[in-house]
Amino acid sequence: DKLLPNIAIKTVFNRQNKQTKTFYKNRALNTNPVEKHMVKFSPVTYALIAINVIIWLLMFLILNRFSDFKLLDVGGLVHFNVVHGEWYRLITSIFLHFNFEHILMNMLSLFIFGKIVESIVGHWRMLAIYIISGLFGNFASLSFNTDTVSVGASGTIFGLIGAIFAFMYISQRFDRKVIGQLLIVLVILIGLSLFMHNVNIVAHIGGFVGGVLITLIGYYFKENRTRFWILLIIILILFIAAQIRIFTIKEDNIYNTIIKNEMKDNNYKEAKEMVQQTIEKKYADDETYYLKGLIIATIDSKAEGVATWERGLSYFPNSGILNYELAIANRSLDDNEKALKYIKKALKIDPSNDDYVNLHKELSDQDDES
Repeated sequence: DKLLPNIAIKTVFNRQNKQTKTFYKNRALNTNPVEKHMVKFSPVTYALIAINVIIWLLMFLILNRFSDFKLLDVGGLVHFNVVHGEWYRLITSIFLHFNFEHILMNMLSLFIFGKIVESIVGHWRMLAIYIISGLFGNFASLSFNTDTVSVGASGTIFGLIGAIFAFMYISQRFDRKVIGQLLIVLVILIGLSLFMHNVNIVAHIGGFVGGVLITLIGYYFKENRTRFWILLIIILILFIAAQIRIFTIKEDNIYNTIIKNEMKDNNYKEAKEMVQQTIEKKYADDETYYLKGLIIATIDSKAEGVATWERGLSYFPNSGILNYELAIANRSLDDNEKALKYIKKALKIDPSNDDYVNLHKELSDQDDES
């Protein structure tokens, strides 16, 4: 009873059954570190699993479609949105999952590694490692991925694995069996993640590094202040480097990317909804209006599509793509004079664009013949 603080396990062990006293004695006095940690009560691990599962069930029942559009809408991690001030995505994305296989793998991993870490360091320290590892993973992801929506608890789980490796380093107890088991699980997790949508290996590496560093910092805060300050400086350097990288790399408008993907899949209703959301959030650019015109021309009328491009051009007069599209539209209406005016503007904006050059040559030749 005293060695097994898990209430559920106590209940099971206290029931009348056919097991011998030796069986219970061996279980209670088991020296295997993994099995010893697994039988302990881990409320934070259970709570995190429950939160993730509840959120996934709500998404499944309410959204009924785990597309990039929906994941972006409910808080998926995207470079474009974060650099525009939506920092909450660094946390919300940790609790979102793409499909059943994704959440199943992550929750099984969280159950194992979460219980081990929580047993070693306690409830609140485990939660701190979990969250900080997730932030590290997300900062790493934002530093290299600009055109995808990332979700999942994988970065936090790799952080827990990193914490376990840090524990073994601190204790100097390198059990070959335990290390071998951890390495096998690590390889399996990395292998599976390569075949899953909306997860990335960069976040996993960032989470692992974050788990190792924050665990060592927590330990050396009491044991060795010199190493503590060295590790703290390393974390600050990594954080500053990540911020510089995140805010200096060229950003991609993820909304336009998702709109194009929806159009390729013939989901024009969703694409139109995404365009409207992009405009309402004030994230629209000239390409957004170009795509909106294509959508309206496809599902409504060509005239309304042309009107949309003209409206977009009034907002973005130096848009090469809108001038080019209006040149094509007017050429199809046999208004070569107007088409030539638009293509000249497009060519002036981007003289190296082959499409602009070719259309200008074609319209100029027709103009000369007339």
